[in-house]
Amino acid sequence: MPTFEYTAVNAEGQSVSGTVLGSSLDQAVGSLSRQGLQIEKIGVAATTGDPLSGLSTAESSRHIMGERSYVATSVVGAMIDKVPLKELMFFFRQFATMQKAGVPVVQSLDTLATQTRDGKLSGVIKEFTKHVEAGRPISYGMQRYPEVFSPLMVSLVRAGEEGGFVEGAFTQLAAYMEQEIELRNLYRKAMFMPKLTIFSSIIIILAANAIINAVAPEGMRIWSPLTQPITWLYLGPICVGIYMFFTVGMANPRIKYGWDRFLLKVPYLGVTVRQLAMAKFGRAFGVLYAGGVAIPRCIELAADACGNEFMRAELHPASKRLEEGSTISETLASTNALSPIVLDMVHTGETTGNMDAMLTKMAEFYEGESKVRSEQLGRVAGVTAIVIVGIYVGIIVVKFWGAFYGGVSSAGASGDGGWLPPFV
Repeated sequence: MPTFEYTAVNAEGQSVSGTVLGSSLDQAVGSLSRQGLQIEKIGVAATTGDPLSGLSTAESSRHIMGERSYVATSVVGAMIDKVPLKELMFFFRQFATMQKAGVPVVQSLDTLATQTRDGKLSGVIKEFTKHVEAGRPISYGMQRYPEVFSPLMVSLVRAGEEGGFVEGAFTQLAAYMEQEIELRNLYRKAMFMPKLTIFSSIIIILAANAIINAVAPEGMRIWSPLTQPITWLYLGPICVGIYMFFTVGMANPRIKYGWDRFLLKVPYLGVTVRQLAMAKFGRAFGVLYAGGVAIPRCIELAADACGNEFMRAELHPASKRLEEGSTISETLASTNALSPIVLDMVHTGETTGNMDAMLTKMAEFYEGESKVRSEQLGRVAGVTAIVIVGIYVGIIVVKFWGAFYGGVSSAGASGDGGWLPPFV
């Protein structure tokens, strides 16, 4: 039996490496995934007696999953090679519809590969077809493209494959994409006027200064903090750093773990993030439980699907307590990751034997609550941005008229009727 070497990230966001035995690469990957590991790289180990150790580099590369480099996935891919959410939503929804209609998986993927308008996604879907023809699940192919498919997407599809509800998993992902697009449009709408005001002020002030310098004495100009080179000397690197953090940095599981942990501690926002995570956890748990998946495995897969790395790390080890004889509600309570309301609902569902329906209702409740809170945050963010822009414009106006009247007073005191002194 061949030995595979791997590098992965565990539930706590720590990098781990080691070896695993498996009759095939797929079996080895499946074994590691069931342990809650996010595989970064896996390949055949060149050990003595390994029947695959004598393969050439070209031959062994065909046995390796995740050959794509970190730069390709987490740097270039995260910055310039991402797939629009609308295209992903179209793929998830159309695939679910075709599966509901009974269309074979390979035929569905071939059709969607030609229909999608995004070249990157089209190539990825074609690769999915090869995975399915080789007997591999779609989630294995998704795992190779972290810049396209988030851990939540991979986890939900994997849960659907193991629980027998692939169609439901893709439908759920399409709904999540639609909700995410709505929220992003809300934030764009709220931020449009502040962005337009800032951009217009820079253009207008630069144009006004160019005209003033052409007809007025040298040095006479309108002052603005965003037209000063010294401002961008500091602000430029900060903007670049923020962009790199949310594109390249967030592709690293350990950085995302720390960021998700921080978000949960932010007033108001943390509650919203927790509600979203609990909704995803509850919906995945309920569907898996109804599908007959073993409860410890339900917890592991639902934890992977919650979309928050910190809560995933808190929930994932809970499956071991079930094996020791603890009840589901006691096990989840020991993680301190879920709210008392959720725990009460789990306990009620556990005692009545109606846990899947109870968890689904809980997910619907929290999805509605989190959506309302997210919309409120969008409006608050828009108002805050308008206030900041108002302060910015106010500084420019006060600075201008202060300099103007100061120049008038100086001219009157000196009896000079010529040009007024410079405004700065």
